[in-house]
Amino acid sequence: MKITVAPASGVSFSSEGGCLIAPVYQGEFPLNTTLLRSEHEFVLQAQADRGVLTGKAGQCAYLPVAEAPYAGVLVMGLGERAKVNAEALRRSAGAAAKLLTENRITAAVLDVSHFPEIPADAILEGLILGQYDFDAYRAKRDDAPPRLAEVQVAVGEAVELNAPQKACELAALACFSANGARHLANTPPNEMTPSALAEFAEGIARDSGCECTVLEERQMETLGMNALLAVGRGSEQDSKLIILRHHVSNDLKTIAIVGKGVTFDTGGVSIKPAADMHEMKYDMCGAAAVLCAMMTIAELRPAINVICVVPSVENMLNGQAARPGDIVRAYNGKTIEIRNTDAEGRLILADAMAYTADKYKPDVMVDLATLTGACVVALGHNAAGLFSNNDALTQELLHAGEATGERLWQLPLWEEHGEALKSPHADFSNVGPRWGGAISAASFLSNFIGNTPAWAHLDIAGTAWGATHQPHLSPDHASGFGVRLLVKWILDQAARG
Repeated sequence: MKITVAPASGVSFSSEGGCLIAPVYQGEFPLNTTLLRSEHEFVLQAQADRGVLTGKAGQCAYLPVAEAPYAGVLVMGLGERAKVNAEALRRSAGAAAKLLTENRITAAVLDVSHFPEIPADAILEGLILGQYDFDAYRAKRDDAPPRLAEVQVAVGEAVELNAPQKACELAALACFSANGARHLANTPPNEMTPSALAEFAEGIARDSGCECTVLEERQMETLGMNALLAVGRGSEQDSKLIILRHHVSNDLKTIAIVGKGVTFDTGGVSIKPAADMHEMKYDMCGAAAVLCAMMTIAELRPAINVICVVPSVENMLNGQAARPGDIVRAYNGKTIEIRNTDAEGRLILADAMAYTADKYKPDVMVDLATLTGACVVALGHNAAGLFSNNDALTQELLHAGEATGERLWQLPLWEEHGEALKSPHADFSNVGPRWGGAISAASFLSNFIGNTPAWAHLDIAGTAWGATHQPHLSPDHASGFGVRLLVKWILDQAARG
């Protein structure tokens, strides 16, 4: 997508006729835009006078026109001025994106020249995320609607253009990466296998120049990653440990991001109910998020070291599958009694995190995982659970979540929840009591971070798909949750030095 920020006087519409996007706060008509012709303003004002247009959040209307520089005008309601923030703008733009698609608009001018308080990059995010559609497996249509290919942002004449241009370009890059994560997650599990994830990571390395290593099963056996391997034993698909490395200097901070990559989860012997099991292709959304965040980081090349680690398996059933009652020894030597084979994500993360801590000795480690249904019960689909051993890291992630609209909510890590994982036969059980299940799962993971000074676990089970009340994120698709949050957080870390 071509993105240009220019003063309103320097904007030119596409030769094929673009769309003028005119934002409006609730009840603040007439429209405040430099580029709207008076005859079209009259028509739209008449609709406002009749109460058809109000400017309510997400209320959008498209007026096609003839014999004008633009082919149509899209009025984008922002809601009450006092309540508008970046996330509200994304949601309003998500509603607008649907009208752009329906009207086959490929070029648009967003006129914020009279709205200096509005971050145009947030609107751009909503447009890009809102136009996403997973159509790779549908019959191709000759009349399939096109997507936006060009956006010009019209700003005030006195605005210094460099900062908004960079902000819009970064927003677009992060959103295209988020849509990439959505594509990985939406791809059916017969094609999105651990090997396919590894090939995707190798492609990132080829395109960006970062390093990629893929550990195969025999190598993991030698290293003692028996918890990870136990989960994948029941599948004909080989398990993988995928590592991408953006290395700048040993003198700089090193961040590790780890993503759960269960490409399909039957639950194993502790099999899941048949209803909605098809959604278990989304059990690799943590992996998709960290890989696609790394794709953006590898392109931007910030002054910070980043390690991206993805343990990837398929949790299936055959005669070799792990059983309830099995005991496995993890990479760090600790033993785990498997009481429930459907609590598999924490097993693969245990080995991946212990290996990452031991080999790369990161200053900070953050893992993302669709880990527990308990977290969905606690927080629904509008926030991910945050668990951490470090208050500063907690605040940094909360800030990044608020800034990107990928919200987090801190939950406790109390010793009592760790005590509940005790096993009479091993160092730990992989499950505890039903109550507080998201917390006990996080407590389990805390045993595998080694000497990492700062660690956070993000349970994204409720936010990875099924988004509600967010027009820019269809509930029919994976959300790409975590990509923009991680990019924001990592770039902030790099800026701090």
